Amino acid sequence: MGELWLNESMLGNLLECAALIVVMVIATGVAINQFEKVAVDLRVRKLLLASLLVGLSTSLPELFIALASSFEGNPQIALGDLMGANIANLSWVIGGAAIVGRVIPVVGDYLRGDLWVTMVLALTPFLLMLDGGLSRLDGVILIFGYLLYVNDLIHKGRFKIKQAKLNKHIETRVHGYTERLAHLVKMVVSLIVLGVSARMLVQVSISIASGLGASPFWVGLIVIAFGTTIPELVVSLEAVQKREASLVLGNLLGSVVVNSSLIMGLVAIISPMVLTETLQKGLASLFLVIILGVFWLFTRSKHRLDRWEGAVLVGFYLMFVGLQFLILR
Repeated sequence: MGELWLNESMLGNLLECAALIVVMVIATGVAINQFEKVAVDLRVRKLLLASLLVGLSTSLPELFIALASSFEGNPQIALGDLMGANIANLSWVIGGAAIVGRVIPVVGDYLRGDLWVTMVLALTPFLLMLDGGLSRLDGVILIFGYLLYVNDLIHKGRFKIKQAKLNKHIETRVHGYTERLAHLVKMVVSLIVLGVSARMLVQVSISIASGLGASPFWVGLIVIAFGTTIPELVVSLEAVQKREASLVLGNLLGSVVVNSSLIMGLVAIISPMVLTETLQKGLASLFLVIILGVFWLFTRSKHRLDRWEGAVLVGFYLMFVGLQFLILR
């Protein structure tokens, strides 16, 4: 009877987790939509602020999960989610977009700068954890790295809204105080929903971890990260369908940078952590390095990512998840 209750309880927790992830995905879509409309209505002198808002929009689930788990005193969930999200973005998300779109073109300064900057910032948290954890000083270093990244974009004149967005083409500018206020209210409400959902998701994740005999880090790495990368997948598929596949890489690389530097830094400052589950974290870091390397090899020569290469990246993600389940058992 106890085992049956446990199974029913676990099923309830998993269903609640799935429902909360769906709510967060919908709220993120609303927030992105409102960010776009507010950004279009802002004057040129405020373009930087608008670009920053839209640039962070697809990482909103990771941001709110990170803040909620850190303030709850359980930063391992945030760490798992951020690591898992980066691996997912560079494997099953970009791979899925390549499979659907047949080819993802590589344009601009991607090979000369964007990928290398992304690789450095994505691996920096792992290097900082070699001493056994992430301290507040490490958090400051990560946030400083993000500020350098933004500063470099501004000075090179490359700072623009690179994200492929759910509703990119806005045919008319927003006019009138009432309409502007309505957009701001919707944006604030969506952020509140994200915050409440994130807090509830953290609490459910702790229950799931306890029921599975897993660590909160593992739940963040596998379960939550899969859900929080759905907005990136939706945005990428939307860009492919609109024949704007060249924007996909900017979207995903930007998300990886935000996750690895800004959000990871905030987590470390709010709730410094000690390194545990070294095998799981080591496997995650190994797969991130492998996926980054494969990603670079696939795109450096042909300046595109083909469908079969996307399938290979998806295969790497499935292999990663499978190994994590083997470790859990």
